[in-house]
Amino acid sequence: MSEITTTRLKDIFRFPFHGPDWQKRFLIGIGLMLANFLVPILPSLFVVGYTLRVMRQAAEGKEPALPEWDDWGQLALDGLQVMLVRIAYLLPGMLILFAGMGAYFMGSMILPLLMATMEEGGQFMVVFPLLLFFLMGVMFLSMAAGWLLMILGAVPLPTVIAHFAVKKEFGAAFQIREWWPILRRNWMGYFVAWVVMAGLFTVIYIAIILAYYTMVLCFLVPLIALPAGFYMLLVGAAIFGQTYGEGREMVAAVGGEISATV
Repeated sequence: MSEITTTRLKDIFRFPFHGPDWQKRFLIGIGLMLANFLVPILPSLFVVGYTLRVMRQAAEGKEPALPEWDDWGQLALDGLQVMLVRIAYLLPGMLILFAGMGAYFMGSMILPLLMATMEEGGQFMVVFPLLLFFLMGVMFLSMAAGWLLMILGAVPLPTVIAHFAVKKEFGAAFQIREWWPILRRNWMGYFVAWVVMAGLFTVIYIAIILAYYTMVLCFLVPLIALPAGFYMLLVGAAIFGQTYGEGREMVAAVGGEISATV
């Protein structure tokens, strides 16, 4: 079992800029991300499918590298399936969040009409604040519950997607009994991977903000953001893929130890 060391992180951070034809392969990814502004969704399917290949390589113990852009139909299919998996895991939280916000805004429009039917007086002064606080309470509770469910759904997503990448079956993403032991056994590895990705995102975000507030560089923000975004996707796929592979090795080792003692 390997660990997230400084040397390993350097390899992961550098791999998008190494290997055969890396310039061409990297530029294709940037071009597809740019095309997504002109033709929504379709180009992003290819990008997501491509990063799934990177994750699969890392999860299988191979050194991270930029694969060839080929078999475009499979790339699009893989990307579509990954997006459907993400939606499935985030949908409960999103539904609660939007339902609460929708109830608040609908109530805000109906409340003045309801109050118009009441005469100003004691009844008005009591009912109006109560209904207003009730609507606000519903909105805040739904926001809290919705964000909590979305976070709980997002945390295992790297494991879920890596499991799907390795198994190459859409249903594998929902085989909780198979991927949960991998996540649980290597929870520290996933925690470190999340911290690394959060740090990388922060660095890139600060660089983009600084460029945005610089008169000379503000026009280059789109040119900085697209390569940075594609780079983050590649690094995230590699680091979470390797973390999944480590977790799978740990589960297999524990299974072997149990078998040896029986």
